[in-house]
Amino acid sequence: MTIEWKDSYKIGNAAIDAQHKVWFARINSFLEATDRESLLYCEVMMNQYTREHLKYEEPLMREIQYPDIDSHLQQHRELLTKLSEIEAQIANDILDTLQWTSFLSDWLLNHIRVYDTRLSAFVKGA
Repeated sequence: MTIEWKDSYKIGNAAIDAQHKVWFARINSFLEATDRESLLYCEVMMNQYTREHLKYEEPLMREIQYPDIDSHLQQHRELLTKLSEIEAQIANDILDTLQWTSFLSDWLLNHIRVYDTRLSAFVKGA
């Protein structure tokens, strides 16, 4: 199973939209991995890119004094915690692929549709 990028996921910020496309690709690589070695590699790449994306988005929110920043940052922290759980499960050979496929697709789509869309609307109105 993969998560297909759709133009309807665009939030109107070219940099963030481009990053989201890469993020989809990294998550899809992880979801398509079939052995422990490729799972570990793809998880590291997914985790690394997630942190890179957040290093772009979080300072932006601070710079524009985004009023919903606390809620948005909480979403980011929860994702980073879950990514650590994935890494631990791979390392211990107990990865529940179905659970993480569902979580990653649900989290990503919900985050973009709700949290990043709100951020974009604020940026456009600021």
